[in-house]
Amino acid sequence: MAKSPSTRKRVIRASSPTGENEILPIPAARRNEPKPVEEDRRPSSEAITLHAYYLWLGRGRPMGTDWDDWLEAERQLAASA
Repeated sequence: MAKSPSTRKRVIRASSPTGENEILPIPAARRNEPKPVEEDRRPSSEAITLHAYYLWLGRGRPMGTDWDDWLEAERQLAASA
C-alpha cells in the first residue's frame, strides 16, 4: 500500500544573497542598569486567611460571612502595609 502524499508544504529557507550562511552579531552588553523591581506590597493569601479567621472568631463565628471577613482582612492588612 503506497503512502498518500503529504498535504504539508515543505519550507525551503534561503541562505544569504551571497549564498553563504549568515552569522548574526552578538548584541552588546546592556549599557544601562535595569530598573529595580518594586516590592509587592499586597498582603499574602496566608496573612489574609489568618487575619480573616481571627476576625471571624472575634465576631462570634457567624455562618456565611467568609467573604466579608476576607475582604475586611485584606483591607486592614493593605492599610497597615
